[in-house]
Amino acid sequence: MVEGFNGERGRACPRCGTRMEYWVEMESGGDGARRVKYYYKCPRCGYRVFDAVVTVRRVDGFIVLEKEEFRVVGGGVAARWARVAGRVRAGLLR
Repeated sequence: MVEGFNGERGRACPRCGTRMEYWVEMESGGDGARRVKYYYKCPRCGYRVFDAVVTVRRVDGFIVLEKEEFRVVGGGVAARWARVAGRVRAGLLR
C-alpha cells in the first residue's frame, strides 16, 4: 500500500466503505503554474479525498513552492496553506 502525503497508509471511502487508492496527478494551469495533487480515490464509486496540493510557479526569476494540506476536522475537511520552501533562484535548478 502506498503511504499518503501525511503519513496515512489507507482509508475507507466515506461514501461506500471500499478501501481507497492513493493517486498523484500533475496539471499545468493557465497562469504557468504546475499543480501536483495528492489524493485518495475510491475504485468503486470514484469519491475523492484530497491529501495535499503542491503548486510550483515562477515569480520574478524565482521558483516558489506552495503546499496546501487537507485535514479531516470534526467530520469535515479543513485546508491549511503554507509556503514550504520559500524562493529559489530559477537558474540554479537543472
